[in-house]
Amino acid sequence: MSELPPPWIAFPDLAANDPPTQGAEEAYIDLDWLPFWTSLDEAGQAAYLDRWQATAEWRDVIHERYGQEDFDVEEDARDSAAWRRKHGSPGA
Repeated sequence: MSELPPPWIAFPDLAANDPPTQGAEEAYIDLDWLPFWTSLDEAGQAAYLDRWQATAEWRDVIHERYGQEDFDVEEDARDSAAWRRKHGSPGA
């Protein structure tokens, strides 16, 4: 899988403390970026964040949102896939 830009690059107006709750931002994160992110081991994730110059705020948010055992990647992906189909965005 090729490296994807992180959410703060793909959506420059998306602040770390703004949860992507609908739309293109959430679809990108759930369907494109998260599968890439979760394919990386801990060292790979750290290197990726360094390469893309993640702020401390983004690093914290990524860990808090997507690093928890109870985070359901599959459920988020299903919701985002439905949004993409409905709106005809790329990847639909």
